[in-house]
Amino acid sequence: MKNNKVTDLAYEQHLLNNFIDSIPDNIYFKDLQSRFIKINKATAQKLGFEKPEDLIGKTDFDIFDKENAADAYKDEQEIIKTGKSIIGIEKKEIWKDGRITWATSHKMPTIDENGKIIGTFGFTRDITARKKAESVREALFRISEAAYTASDMNTLYRQIHEAISTLMPAKNIYIAVYNEKTDLISWPYFVDEFDDMPPERKPKRGMTEYIMRIGHAVLIDENKINELNNAGELNVTGTQPKIWLGAPLIVDGKILGVIVIQDYRNEKAFSEDEKDLLIFITEQIAQVIERKKNSDAIKQYADELKQLNDTKDKFFSIIAHDLRSPFTSLLGLSEFLVNPEEELTEDEKNNFIREIHILIKNEYELLKNLLEWASMQLGKAEFIPFNINLFDIVENKIALLSVHARKKNISLINEVQKDSFVLADPNMLGSIIQNFINNAIKFTNLNGEIHISSVIQNESAIITIEDNGIGMNKEKVEKIFNLESAKSSKGTAGETGTGLGLILSKEMIEKHGGKLQLLSELNVGTKVIFNIPIQKI
Repeated sequence: MKNNKVTDLAYEQHLLNNFIDSIPDNIYFKDLQSRFIKINKATAQKLGFEKPEDLIGKTDFDIFDKENAADAYKDEQEIIKTGKSIIGIEKKEIWKDGRITWATSHKMPTIDENGKIIGTFGFTRDITARKKAESVREALFRISEAAYTASDMNTLYRQIHEAISTLMPAKNIYIAVYNEKTDLISWPYFVDEFDDMPPERKPKRGMTEYIMRIGHAVLIDENKINELNNAGELNVTGTQPKIWLGAPLIVDGKILGVIVIQDYRNEKAFSEDEKDLLIFITEQIAQVIERKKNSDAIKQYADELKQLNDTKDKFFSIIAHDLRSPFTSLLGLSEFLVNPEEELTEDEKNNFIREIHILIKNEYELLKNLLEWASMQLGKAEFIPFNINLFDIVENKIALLSVHARKKNISLINEVQKDSFVLADPNMLGSIIQNFINNAIKFTNLNGEIHISSVIQNESAIITIEDNGIGMNKEKVEKIFNLESAKSSKGTAGETGTGLGLILSKEMIEKHGGKLQLLSELNVGTKVIFNIPIQKI
């Protein structure tokens, strides 16, 4: 009878072993210290052991990342303490070698014949493939959406980086772009722990160019990098990674650039799975980058077209009003002079002639500015820079405008060093300085002062034209160089203008590669600061 019971128990044990070993899910039993006491073949295979017996006595700390193992231990101890099961949760499994897998997990208490908890048992089902597919879909959606929502290319690249980071380790990543017209490679997006972004350059024998030459993705470790270096395929500079994963960005059969992810510490950070994944998503990334570039180009074209229309409207507005109105006055004054019926005294005639002269002079300056501005807009303005004496240019313009300044008893003070030379187009620089001094005179009160000075800094002459006039508030400063919103105010002696000279001056400064800054305070005065190069770079 006893032998029959032993036989039945052995048979039942045999059936149980066959049953759990035939199940593809991972089944395991643990003791009170969360040590494995029984597992099925599927579990041993997943955890990297040849036989289930090899896992007996081990814990999750021998297999998984320390933090991941600690979470599992905490859950199991809570089950032992409370007797409550954990059913159907999704767990992220981080392995000691850095691999990441996913599983649905069920954990329950193991109870003996006396109802006492003697450990835990559980089973898990690997859902890595499903989670990876979901992550890829989500990443591709984010990348595709970024083409429409990203405000600029850098934001797009950053969002691509964030999407890739959900699929694989991407602490060190860069996107390189090849310009076929200039035969230059640039790195518009570069995130790296050790190296700085490379400068734009002609193709060499770098790893980026290697991808472009072979035209397909590669996964290479440190040994393979050294092998390619020795074979002359590569000439790697910078910090050498432990593993390097790169793929070309291809649209319509043409390589636009390369995307690269690398790891400096873990040679197992990427596998063929990550390589296949990167190949798959780079097809979408390349399309998104191209779409964003085209979208930005269209927007830029639309902005330029709007600016041209604004320019045209302003141009015709000036012609229709500012150029036509004074001619009405000219006709009226000249009519008095030529009409024999008008009996004018000599003083009246002289006054009329002076007014006509002022109107003609103003119209000539306006017309000159209009023509120069039109040439700038059409790209036909001659730009011939050479070394010229800045002091002489300023002195010449002070002499020209001194009559105008004397009428308001304004002092024009040239504080530029006599041996200051700049690399500039003399006609343009003369117009710039004349326009700014003329504007300062216009808005400076009687007995005021205007100082023109310069200092040399970073291969540029920093030129300052400063007055102690009526100044402007912040709102007006912000609008003064905007063609659409710029409005000229009357000067301290009732002078009028269009504001076109200031806008023209700004464009001329930018033509020289300089920048303009305007500082002004109401009832205190205004400073115009701009830079002109002192030599060719």
